[in-house]
Amino acid sequence: MKNRTYLRMMSRWYGQVPITITLATAIGTLVLVAVGVVFGVGVWLAQKNTFDLLRFNAEQSVVADVSQFTQHLRPAEHLTRFLAQQIGDAHIDTSNTSTLGSLLTGALAGAQQIEAILYIDVDQTAHIARRNRETGKVDLVEIDSSERSINRLNLDDFRQGPRWGAPVWREDFQKTYLNRFHPVTQDGNFIGAVGAVTSIEGLSNFIDQHGVRTEGNSFILYGRDQVLAHWSLIDGYPGRSTEHPLPMLDTFVDPVLASIWQTEGRREMPQAEPQEISSHFMELFNERFAFVYRSVEGFGPEPMIIGAYFQSNDSIKEIQRMSAALIAGIATLFISLLAAIFLGHRIAQPIVRFSAAAARIRDLDVSRIEQLPGSVFRELNDQSIAFNSMLRALRWFELYVPKKLVERLIRNAGDDGTSSGAREVTVMFTDIVGFSSMSEGMSAKDVADFVNHHFSLVADCIESEQGTIDKFIGDAVMAFWGAPETQEDSAEKACRAALAIAGSIHRDNLQRQANGEPPVAIRIGIHTGIATVGNIGAPGRLNYTLIGDSVNIGQRLEQLGKKLSPAGTEVSVLISSETQRRLGADFTAVSAGKQKLRGRSKTIEVYRLPFDAGDSSD
Repeated sequence: MKNRTYLRMMSRWYGQVPITITLATAIGTLVLVAVGVVFGVGVWLAQKNTFDLLRFNAEQSVVADVSQFTQHLRPAEHLTRFLAQQIGDAHIDTSNTSTLGSLLTGALAGAQQIEAILYIDVDQTAHIARRNRETGKVDLVEIDSSERSINRLNLDDFRQGPRWGAPVWREDFQKTYLNRFHPVTQDGNFIGAVGAVTSIEGLSNFIDQHGVRTEGNSFILYGRDQVLAHWSLIDGYPGRSTEHPLPMLDTFVDPVLASIWQTEGRREMPQAEPQEISSHFMELFNERFAFVYRSVEGFGPEPMIIGAYFQSNDSIKEIQRMSAALIAGIATLFISLLAAIFLGHRIAQPIVRFSAAAARIRDLDVSRIEQLPGSVFRELNDQSIAFNSMLRALRWFELYVPKKLVERLIRNAGDDGTSSGAREVTVMFTDIVGFSSMSEGMSAKDVADFVNHHFSLVADCIESEQGTIDKFIGDAVMAFWGAPETQEDSAEKACRAALAIAGSIHRDNLQRQANGEPPVAIRIGIHTGIATVGNIGAPGRLNYTLIGDSVNIGQRLEQLGKKLSPAGTEVSVLISSETQRRLGADFTAVSAGKQKLRGRSKTIEVYRLPFDAGDSSD
């Protein structure tokens, strides 16, 4: 609406500007110039390689750091999972210290980045295989529940599944560790947990080596306020304790890293590849630094932020050049657009009208579309003539194709809703009782008027419950729910529609009796089951419909009303037990017993759906 209002204002503004025969050429030339300028700016920017340095740093530093970080910690996950399976599946006697110790020692020998592997049972007795970095040997020790380090472990945390714990400070080793635990079960019973312990000094070693190769300063943060890995942590870091196993970022020895989250002097960097990487500039200590980093989940309660920072004076210059070029390109494009509006306002109005009419066609609102007026431009005039011819054809076509069905098929086009397949649906059949006798004395026009009026009553009730009318068969109606859109309450919708039909027929009969006309009685059959739904027919003539035994049962239930409904029944509604089982407490179905349907060898349970005429008043 805003766009159309704007175009109308522009049209009034330039309404007196003469139009020449070179209009189309001029507009094409201006658009070509605008696109050429934007393209030229893009080529110029590409030649300058504005983000080459940043992309290189991000991909070579951050992506590589993330890869090495996961490679450093994944062995702990694999090893604890393997040991838990060996202990649980092989039913290893964990009380046999020799056997258990050999298993732990052998596993630790092949994973150099892991400091220790332990098994702790439900009594909180731990068997630990520990690597001695000075001798290169693996020591096996047993610790009971009296140890403070074991007391701090809560086995209930491990029952739920494998997990990484928060960093832990060990006073006796003067180190901070990451630990991974995996629960152990035998015969479905939790018997303990296997843990792997990794020192953060190893993380600091590998990111320091990688930072030397990339001329960057790599880091790993635990959450946003603690430093997990940095070159200054390789030989230890003062001030760590049980309460603070990691250095705090705001007081960290590296002042550049400590300033990563400050807002003063911060400038966001345009998004670089890969998309998971964040980046920004900081002006610190009369220098400019570029930070690139990525958040990694799954290695503890807090996310790990893995990244690096670089001195970025050259990058800033490239960004400034890019910004100036973008401003020039945008200004040129804006001038070109104004010129195009100046020259093309006479073309815009017919196009807007055509777009609005096309949108109404998209919404199947054919009846409200007005014919397009002609145009002084031959191409637009031909367009209006072709559109008006199409509109006349669509108005005829709308009479023969179910509008609601087409709307649903359009909505579900991306889900391939027209392909044939089996699905659960609820099918309804209605039929007028004694229609042949009733129509004997009526003229052809009266019969058509009567049937059309009856169908309008039935169709309104079906469509108000989101049902799809499949076809009109003489004086009968076939409708279904559950396709093309899945409707979990298709049975309830169908039954509500049946009761609404009964109410409409009852009210219409009151009017017919007042006019001295005989009342109308109908039979309704409803069944829920699996049917083949989709486009059925020949290549040149398709019908979105459903076929199968469920359709036959619905029709036979309607015909069964001849037998089960006494003479004079205004509306007979019979439903199958499959439908009845899907109804909620709002519906009251009365059993009619097991009945044999025509053409079927087995009986089915049938229910009546009573209709209270007192509830049908407007």
